[in-house]
Amino acid sequence: MERLILILLLINFTLSFLILDLLNRSSFIGFLDVGQGSSVLIYNPKLQILYDTGPQGFKIISSLNKFMPFYDRTIDLIIISHPDKDHYGGLFSILNRFNVRLFIISPLISEESNYKLLLDKIEKLKIPIITLKAGDEIKTNYEDILVLNPEIEKFKSDNQTSLVLKIYKNNKTFLLTGDIDQKVEKYLIEKYGELLNSDYLLIPHHGSKYSSSYEFLKITGNILSIIQVGKNKYGHPHTEVIERLEKLNKKYWRTDIHGELIIK
Repeated sequence: MERLILILLLINFTLSFLILDLLNRSSFIGFLDVGQGSSVLIYNPKLQILYDTGPQGFKIISSLNKFMPFYDRTIDLIIISHPDKDHYGGLFSILNRFNVRLFIISPLISEESNYKLLLDKIEKLKIPIITLKAGDEIKTNYEDILVLNPEIEKFKSDNQTSLVLKIYKNNKTFLLTGDIDQKVEKYLIEKYGELLNSDYLLIPHHGSKYSSSYEFLKITGNILSIIQVGKNKYGHPHTEVIERLEKLNKKYWRTDIHGELIIK
């Protein structure tokens, strides 16, 4: 009898913990610290979206464990901005640990060998894959996501066909940019103008000087610009980008210095 009471108390405690955990979890966007790569968690209590997965499995798994309940092993949607390993490499480990319901990728057909292996694995797991391009939209109960790029008829390289997303969430706006370069930035400014104006900007290509033109930085990242970067051989973020941000009096956050950033 005493053992039964103890078991019932443990069950009651566990259920109370899970309910409190769910009630305390709010909707947020997390710019994760995954080293030299990018990953953004778009989280709400009913749906989890991951934009890119960083280069390494252990880093992205460690980050996800911080912000997702231990009992939740489902990611509803993963968006891969483009087929560069520092944006999709962590996905192999994610597929071993989480149930993924849907993938979104850029329409660009890539011959990169590891990326093809990844797509094969996703296909074997029978996870649906869809492609999105400029003009498409994703709507949830918590987020409205506009796809601003790629323009397949205009751009052909991996970086230039990165999925660029404008996100409306919690009365804030976010611009996620993959690895687009200044040529794409110029095109987006000409096509969308003030629609690019956003509170938070994910700096393109980890702060490469070939991205983040003065004009592009001027129109977005009004509250904060985020540079997802780690130790690297490329010199990211380049001095030129930091100087442009400072000339515009733009505040910026570096994941290699400040760690992950959670915006509720």
